[in-house]
Amino acid sequence: MKRGLTLIELMITIVMLVILVAVAAHIFRAVLLSWSSQEARAGIDISLDRGIEEVARDLREARQVSVVNNDETRFTQDLTNYYIYYLYSAGDVYPPSFNQSSYQLKKAALTGGFSGAFTYGAGYIIINDVLPPPTSDLSLSSNLITLDLSVKRGDEIIRSRTRVRPRNL
Repeated sequence: MKRGLTLIELMITIVMLVILVAVAAHIFRAVLLSWSSQEARAGIDISLDRGIEEVARDLREARQVSVVNNDETRFTQDLTNYYIYYLYSAGDVYPPSFNQSSYQLKKAALTGGFSGAFTYGAGYIIINDVLPPPTSDLSLSSNLITLDLSVKRGDEIIRSRTRVRPRNL
């Protein structure tokens, strides 16, 4: 009596192994995609939180604030130096028409006082990949400034909304 595997038993074993490997590969791929997505969201979240905190800190110390068209905020902390937070895209001219897919939130110095001028594109970047209005919004209601910004990178969108009450108004 010879002992061994028949061809049918061998084929069934191979098919079962192929199915197990395919299922394991699918699960592994799903885990990697989830991890990659979470890593991207964490990067956006950190960048957005840092930027919102910087803007909120500046506006909290403001002595005078003005919001224009819910897309730019002008302020001063010492009535000598004046600044603007605004949304910028190289594809737009000032004032922007907001027909681009994403913008940078920038901070720049104003020349000529509170209603003074600045060079569109000047200043330094606070947050990248900001969605244009009406999705993102910088607004002022009495003494309360609303910062509502959405950032999109790839397929990931993160929204951050906070309100700031300037202490020195």
